[in-house]
Amino acid sequence: MAPLPRAVGVLAALAAMAAPPASAQQATEKLDSVVVTGSFSRSVQNSIDTKKNADAIVEVVTAEDIGKLPDVSIAESLARLPGVAAQRVDGRAQVLSIRGMAPKFGVTLLNGREMVSTGDDRSFEYDQFPSELVTSAAIYKTPDASLGTQGLAGTVNMTTLHPLDHGSRRVNLNARLDRNSYGELVPGSKAQGMRLSASYVDQFANRTIGVALGVAHLDSPNQKKYFNPWDFGKAGDISVDGAGNAYTFNGLETGVSSTQTRRDGVLAVLEFKPGNGLHSQLDLFSSRFSQRMNGRELVAYWANWSNGTTPTFTPLPDATQGGQVGNLTPFVTERKNDRDDRVRALGWNTELKLADWTGQLDLSSSHAKRAEHIGEAYVTGTTPITLDVRMPGDFHHFGTLSTAFDYGKASNFILSTPWWGGGAYASQAQVDDDMKSLRLSARRSLDWGPVSGFEGGLIHSRRSKTLDYVGTNYDLKSGTDYDGTTCMIWPVCGGPIPASVVQSPAQLSFVGLPGLVSFDVFDAINSGAYVASPNDPKSPTWNWGIKEKVTTSFAKFNLDFNAGVPVRGNVGVQAVSVRQTADGLYQDSTGALNPITDGTSYTDVLPSLNLIAELRPNTLLRFGAARTVARPNMADMRAGLTASVSQTDRTWSGDGGNPRLKPWRADAFDLSLEHYYGKGSYIAVAAFEKRILTGIVTQSVAYDFSGIPNPSGITPTSNIGTLTTPTNTSGGRIGGVELSGALAGARVSPLLEGFGLLASYSRTHSNLPGTDAHGAVTSTPLEGLSGTVYGLTAYYERAGFEFRVAQRYRSAFTAARHNAFRFVMDSIRPERITDLQLGYNFQDGALKGLGLLLQVNNLTDTPYVVTQTVDGITALKEFHKFGRQLLLGASYKF
Repeated sequence: MAPLPRAVGVLAALAAMAAPPASAQQATEKLDSVVVTGSFSRSVQNSIDTKKNADAIVEVVTAEDIGKLPDVSIAESLARLPGVAAQRVDGRAQVLSIRGMAPKFGVTLLNGREMVSTGDDRSFEYDQFPSELVTSAAIYKTPDASLGTQGLAGTVNMTTLHPLDHGSRRVNLNARLDRNSYGELVPGSKAQGMRLSASYVDQFANRTIGVALGVAHLDSPNQKKYFNPWDFGKAGDISVDGAGNAYTFNGLETGVSSTQTRRDGVLAVLEFKPGNGLHSQLDLFSSRFSQRMNGRELVAYWANWSNGTTPTFTPLPDATQGGQVGNLTPFVTERKNDRDDRVRALGWNTELKLADWTGQLDLSSSHAKRAEHIGEAYVTGTTPITLDVRMPGDFHHFGTLSTAFDYGKASNFILSTPWWGGGAYASQAQVDDDMKSLRLSARRSLDWGPVSGFEGGLIHSRRSKTLDYVGTNYDLKSGTDYDGTTCMIWPVCGGPIPASVVQSPAQLSFVGLPGLVSFDVFDAINSGAYVASPNDPKSPTWNWGIKEKVTTSFAKFNLDFNAGVPVRGNVGVQAVSVRQTADGLYQDSTGALNPITDGTSYTDVLPSLNLIAELRPNTLLRFGAARTVARPNMADMRAGLTASVSQTDRTWSGDGGNPRLKPWRADAFDLSLEHYYGKGSYIAVAAFEKRILTGIVTQSVAYDFSGIPNPSGITPTSNIGTLTTPTNTSGGRIGGVELSGALAGARVSPLLEGFGLLASYSRTHSNLPGTDAHGAVTSTPLEGLSGTVYGLTAYYERAGFEFRVAQRYRSAFTAARHNAFRFVMDSIRPERITDLQLGYNFQDGALKGLGLLLQVNNLTDTPYVVTQTVDGITALKEFHKFGRQLLLGASYKF
């Protein structure tokens, strides 16, 4: 069934089943009085109540939602909400697109404070945040002037618990075994891991002091199989001989990777409420996140520019299906990626009530740091081979290979130098992101006609983020110059793979080969077989520092009046003043690097309005209007540039960042109609439109190069030249509709007590252009935009038994991704992810409080599929599968 009929049909059924006929009103009232006892049902009810009572359009998940659903990170739980989609990175939901807009258009808060990021931009990587330590998370789709920093697409606010909100001491323990269905693809990797968490909440001194402690440990194996055809097109256009003018590919890469992900999270909360109008809370969050990736990759290319023997290609009758490659140099890449991240956030919030006023002081500091070490080493065979290639012919399968050559035998290979000019390459990236913030505000109730309250204040933050990136080539310590026979790779080949680093072969049976030669990259580099050549010059694109000082003044008036029907809401305004400074490197025509600094300042005035009319009991009509902004990617704001004067026409040209870049700006309008059917049931339809006033694309603009060093000796005709750089442009529109609902089975019949259903569907459209990885306009859709997104969750919870199956779908979209040593923009096919959970909670007796559970994530092993389009023909570019994640565990609370 197509997504639209399926989702709309489910939502229509929700409405029909939740609204009983008039003759059944008495029975309905009886059902509404039933006490919800199941933990998941209770959390669904809490989420619905929060949505109903909010003065903005919000979507909410609560702790039981996150703790009970089979989710590794909070991103997967948030991705089930209406209009929200997750982007997978190596099988993990890592970042979110809200209402069809890329992660860069959103903002993530922790307890109302903006979070820093270990990534190369502002986007928060949710897989680093333990879901076990979150009490609730809300996505604000319309702004609230008092919330502080907010996004153009939406704002995610994750909140941790308040220990004094709990009536007594609580202790929760959880343990789960974690296994990937693919087992161990790379030698030395692990097929299984574990998830452990514990929390303690208590109150002291007559409930004036509350303490909460939480720890969460994750040790999870991630496995990947992939088959990636290379360039697609007419044979002559992609340098393939022997195929005439047929459409075909010019090579491929296929392999496996194993990543061991470890994360240790700690949360500590100290709350003080002596009862004299003073309320203070100190909270600390810390997360250490590490990834150890080992990859093994077979490379085969039959283009005539092959850096080895010149291959021959005999295509099948349909050249897109593959063919036979002869005189091929066997080539394997060994990969390694070690990454260590740390995120720390400290916040202290104090409120003091004086007469009619309540003042608030909030101090916070957050810091993120990333250290990443990426490496590759290359080996080639010593004799040419014949390789039969069968492309999959669709978007649902791996291709296959066959050859008499043994790719798993280490003695068949020698060290070589096919890429980068060396036999190995390694890069190191350091990211440091630091933010400190101060908030002063005051609020009070008012009785000024329609105005029921006021809140105003000031938020000041200082943020600095740096990216430092350096690469190193490793030459072979000894080798044989290219001779085309014993050494088939230009310019040099080395000796055999050091025996001390050789591992057993990696698994490659999924493409028809028994194994692939395997060794650890860094062990090989340190074996003595290589010698480090001078470091690559630092790139102005990958080495920069950004500093921001942001001061936000805000005022908000709460509204409560009658206009024929009860109306509540708020009207507010923010004045956001930004001062930004960028440091970077200028690279001249000789390659010399010089420091460069630039920046700008600006102020945005951002009004907002939220109105909620109660058309009849439990039926709400919401309207929102606001001006919103999204500050530029920090990489786009870099000061670094590369420039030179042309020898032919003596004009300046270059490319670089734009430290004077202004934010995305939009006027947003929202309308939502919601009806609530008692406990655990509602249905809503919403529409939104964002009119983009200012956007950002990369294009060539006139630029004054005065003051830029020119060592070339060529006198330019003018200091005004052309710079390719991110630039503010006029915008466009993005809009859509969203349907969502929930149904408690007891509303339909007492026989369905314990059953429930959640459903959402969104349809989004935009006339904004897409861009490539460098920000230049393309014909692809806007980054992050899936035209259709839906989610379905069915559950049963009664007498201790639990069953839950959840599916989320997003249609095709484009997304930026960091691929080894560079960013790429992927065109990704539709994804449908299904997760399952079974459990039993003991209700009484000696085992009361004990729960058992079985979880299966990615139940259908949904692939991640990237396409390429040439001459209107869409072909496969990447096909990745990650296996099913199986978790078996227990929880105990007392």
